[in-house]
Amino acid sequence: MIQKDTFLAKKKSKNGDCFGLNYWEIFDIRLFGRGMSQVLKTIDGWLAAKAKNKPTSLKLRRPRWVATVNPEFVMKTIRDNNFKELLTKTDLNVVDGVGLIWAKELGVRSLMLDRRNFIKKILIGVKVGGEILRGKHKEGLVTGVDLMGELVKLAGKKKYKVFFLGGFGDRAEKTAMYFKSKFLISNFQFGWCAGEPKFDNDQVLEKINKFKPDILLVAYGMKKQEEWIYQNLNKLDVGVVMGVGRSFDYYSGDLKRAPEIWRKMGMEWLYSLIKEPKRFKRQLELPKFVWKVLKD
Repeated sequence: MIQKDTFLAKKKSKNGDCFGLNYWEIFDIRLFGRGMSQVLKTIDGWLAAKAKNKPTSLKLRRPRWVATVNPEFVMKTIRDNNFKELLTKTDLNVVDGVGLIWAKELGVRSLMLDRRNFIKKILIGVKVGGEILRGKHKEGLVTGVDLMGELVKLAGKKKYKVFFLGGFGDRAEKTAMYFKSKFLISNFQFGWCAGEPKFDNDQVLEKINKFKPDILLVAYGMKKQEEWIYQNLNKLDVGVVMGVGRSFDYYSGDLKRAPEIWRKMGMEWLYSLIKEPKRFKRQLELPKFVWKVLKD
């Protein structure tokens, strides 16, 4: 599951960026091991470098791609090799889910265990889970919702342009208006589009590239948004692109986010399930993930 040598600090990422990043792997998915401040520093560095170099060819302006990986992503990659392949094309996979933090910590403590010592591994898993509920081991956790908010905040400070794509109905626009009010960001820094099916893909690309955003946030839903990004990556004139799932739902005000105490315990998924029982089938992926980690 988790490889021993992937816990070592790397001097360079696979793309040649010197930020002293730490990486680790789970089921062949490479994850970024640092927290929010380092993620923002990395992205800000990419955008600064792009502004300085300003390549003339659209092909050379290929955006940097950030994916927010959670246990549902992992389970999807186990069943879908094409989706797993997509996550090898990204520039940064951040840890968006305490389930992954739990798996990493369990993996570290279980490295020397005999594979047959399943009961002891379960006991270690229970202990780690209790520690996470008390707020430990969260240093490398970077939720997509929080990262999106921090990126827009960064955009306000650095005068970066942000484009919001997707979401239900008018949630892209409502999200833009929320951030405009919160951070007092001027209109010229924000663009938005409801995306498909309201607009066809050529229209979507035209709107994005005409605006030329530094940051593109895509809310087409897990997997669909990653597939869209991959298919259109070399057609986009943007600095950084990231899939944000249902984050527009929260920032637009159409869906209430879990209270802070739930988030600190890593139980935001349970709060969402209580509020939206129809998500039950999707949330079944979490116990499947736990079993997969324990078994392998």
